[in-house]
Amino acid sequence: MRDFSGIDEKLKRANENIFNLNSEIEGFFKDGEYPVIPEHDRETLLEAIQYHKNRFIPPRFSVLSGEIIHHFRSCFDHIIWIFSDGPKDNIRKIEFPVFERPPNNDSRKLYNGKVHAVADKRVLAQIDLLQPYNSADPFDDPLLIIHNLDIVDKHRELVMGFNTGARIFPTAMQPIIEAYERAHTELDEAHLAEQFKAYGILQPFVSFRDFGRRKVQPVPIALMDLFKYTSSVVDAFRVL
Repeated sequence: MRDFSGIDEKLKRANENIFNLNSEIEGFFKDGEYPVIPEHDRETLLEAIQYHKNRFIPPRFSVLSGEIIHHFRSCFDHIIWIFSDGPKDNIRKIEFPVFERPPNNDSRKLYNGKVHAVADKRVLAQIDLLQPYNSADPFDDPLLIIHNLDIVDKHRELVMGFNTGARIFPTAMQPIIEAYERAHTELDEAHLAEQFKAYGILQPFVSFRDFGRRKVQPVPIALMDLFKYTSSVVDAFRVL
């Protein structure tokens, strides 16, 4: 029986950190003006948007987000270690591969080198299935998002900004809203807020500036989506 206890603790800690970060972000907005964006008139709405855009985002939010993302990325490398039955003489080469494009003659050796100690064909097939190159849009694949954000965090702070027109929508609404925004890029935050104001309270969010194809993605929501994805992947390997 493979031991997933270390991965489980990483996921548990990541979940705790997301909750704590969300609480800190909520406190940040409650301590300032416009914790809820007013929608009763356009002038006040634009004042609130401008106020939040001019606020300084604490670097701590970026640091904490990077720690959470690193837990996710580490879970994938732990999976490779758990299923590695061959020589583990070079720990730096034992890692979960993340490829945007199918390996060719040059990159196949690199891909195979990362999983060389894994003998179970079921595990190898699952690893291949999860590769971003199998997605409809590799750049928006959650595994590639985790991988890229972790690389960015190693070298500099994750780039964040304010999204002052964000709402909490039912899951089924999200694709509709995103499609509307893509189709109406000429609209500003005030017009978008007016279009969807019946579906929730307009709130300020601290957001990732680059999250796959999305240029604005609220941090707690984004991290929770990645947590759910990573947990589901771990569960898929757990039964192999």
